Amino acid sequence: MKNIIGILLTILLLISCKNSDKKETENNSESKNGLTQTELIKSNPNQTELIAQKILDLPKLQWIYHPEAKERLPVKVLESELIDKNLSLNKFGQKVRILSISELEKEGIKDYVIFNRIKIENDITDFEISYRIEGAGCSGKFFKQNGEWEIQDYSVWEN
Repeated sequence: MKNIIGILLTILLLISCKNSDKKETENNSESKNGLTQTELIKSNPNQTELIAQKILDLPKLQWIYHPEAKERLPVKVLESELIDKNLSLNKFGQKVRILSISELEKEGIKDYVIFNRIKIENDITDFEISYRIEGAGCSGKFFKQNGEWEIQDYSVWEN
């Protein structure tokens, strides 16, 4: 009888230890996921700024800005859900002006870049911009390699 009770107690002890380990593993997993989500949320504006700057600096896009025309500088960008005024973008040694549609209309500005899409997912970013005054646009993809965003491919078009 003592042996049966001892065996039952041992089995109960093993079962409770197994469940305890499982709960601890689940809790660790949840906290790691929570941390990752927080890091993603915090880094997203920085990633957007970095990607937006890289897009503005793409070699095949430089002709659309016409830096030789004084009225085209500084480069202007339409404020949107993707691009807010807190971003720090630069072009041709000047700070890019990020303006709302009402500010653009009020100042009569027609030469501004529109970021139609910046979709950052893990190690790939899809993007599309347009520059209506030139009837031009660009779309492409970046990928993250060794912690750095590199252009995978992109195309520029003009209407």
